Amino acid sequence: MPVDSSMKSLLKRYPVFTWARSLRSKILLSHLAVIFIAAIITGFSLLSLAESYFLNALENSLVSQAHVITKSLLPQLHIEVPDPQIGQAFNAIQQQVIGNLNVQVISPSDLIENEVTSPLSQAELNSLRDFTIELSSTIETRFLLIDQEGATVIASADLDLEPYKEIPATQDAFGGQIASSVEKIKGEDWLFVATPLLQQDETVAVLLLGHPLRDIATVLTDLRSRLILAVGIAIPLASLLAFSLSRNLLRPVNVLAEAARGMRTGVFDIPVSVERFDELGQLSRTFDSMRSRLLETEKLRTQFISDVSHELRTPLTAIKGLTESLQDGAVEDPEVRDRFLDSIERETDRLIRMTNDLLTLTRVDAGGMKLKLESLDLRKILEDTKTKLSPEARRRKVQIQMELPQAPIMVAADHDRIEQVLTNILDNALKHSPAEEQILVTLRDASHKKQETNASGGIDPASLNDEAFKPALRPGPDVVIYVQDRGTGVPAKDLPRVFERFYRADYSRSRDQGGSGLGLSIARAIMEAHGGHIQLLSPSPDWDGSGNPGTTVVLTLPTGISPL
Repeated sequence: MPVDSSMKSLLKRYPVFTWARSLRSKILLSHLAVIFIAAIITGFSLLSLAESYFLNALENSLVSQAHVITKSLLPQLHIEVPDPQIGQAFNAIQQQVIGNLNVQVISPSDLIENEVTSPLSQAELNSLRDFTIELSSTIETRFLLIDQEGATVIASADLDLEPYKEIPATQDAFGGQIASSVEKIKGEDWLFVATPLLQQDETVAVLLLGHPLRDIATVLTDLRSRLILAVGIAIPLASLLAFSLSRNLLRPVNVLAEAARGMRTGVFDIPVSVERFDELGQLSRTFDSMRSRLLETEKLRTQFISDVSHELRTPLTAIKGLTESLQDGAVEDPEVRDRFLDSIERETDRLIRMTNDLLTLTRVDAGGMKLKLESLDLRKILEDTKTKLSPEARRRKVQIQMELPQAPIMVAADHDRIEQVLTNILDNALKHSPAEEQILVTLRDASHKKQETNASGGIDPASLNDEAFKPALRPGPDVVIYVQDRGTGVPAKDLPRVFERFYRADYSRSRDQGGSGLGLSIARAIMEAHGGHIQLLSPSPDWDGSGNPGTTVVLTLPTGISPL
């Protein structure tokens, strides 16, 4: 079984997999993952910071207590204690506790004071062995005075000496520096600070202070519980927020997906309405514009297929009928035979023209329109085109009049393509001109500005300053061809679309006359390939309001271009 089929079967059987693969689930889970990771990092950082803060504060407090004890115990001796590095963690509350600290030296023999002199000798230290120290303080601290031999000289009254004999900080302090360490005593964590007692830069004893960390542990446990509670509350709230955000974010995506599914099945009339001003809103508006264009193109394509089917069926049916008539004996009558053959030829030409038009548009779409540029005199091409269409003009009783300059008008162009454009334009003019009317073709240089009256009594199009002509007149040595008829004109609503493929302003009339709505599209493609321009004006600029409004087609060509 193919992988895609297996996956589709799995997703259909287990909807949870469908949800897990959705964009909404990815947005939701990514939000939750970011929040959870941020909460974990923040929590660990906060707990670590709090623990470090409390330990530093307690260490500074113990060092300060060592100073107080030393001054109280040996006030007459020149004992030096390294200055403590009091950090920011040593706050005002701890300073107040140290300030209220009272030290009492108690002797069983009621000896309160020991008269010793400097220097402090081993004998003088030994004289303190029967003394104990008591503190009246809210800080629960234990004290131990150790000499150079490692013997306990004096200690807190309720201190059990056994666990305190091998504290690593003590050995470090004999090196002359304050040392601290956290040790476990009887299953409980303690912070110990060992302060060296210096005399003439020599360490003669070490004062060891220890404090249990149960209060800090209690605070950290409470802080940890509060952090877990905060995360427990934040996760559901973040889930709701992420769900709402993803729903709002994906609403236009769902609308686009629904419209895309409809377009895949050929349904283009599903509106895409998303009132947003961000990137998704821009995407939705672009998609809706594309959908509208595709809908219009699909309508035109459907109409075109219908038109082409009709156009192909009509001549083919006529050819078939005429052929069958000839086979049935009409060929024996010379007059009937000739008339039938003329009709067959006419219908065949009609099919050839349509096929050529479709082939030309296919080449335009593929970018394969190759131009054979050569130096051409537009006057000759116009005269040849008139000669070619003269029989049709006589049949319709329409006169083609041309006003051409005396001097040659040379352009670099493809002869066959330019002749194809002129033939299409003049053929359209003939089809839409009433009998006994005329079609005026004028060739001018675009630099003509002065308004003049032409030989036919109308306004010379080359001299018009009307705003409608300005898009057709571009800077440079261009030449302009005007083809003006006196037909019924083009409705204003159809003017913006007359160059669209398959579009016909007068549907029924164009079909009856064999038009497929491709001629103007082909003309525009050819003109643009030459670097030129085509414009259609209706009513004609010189229309005085009486009679038919007429139509004027403006063709602009550069006098010289580089080959494409």
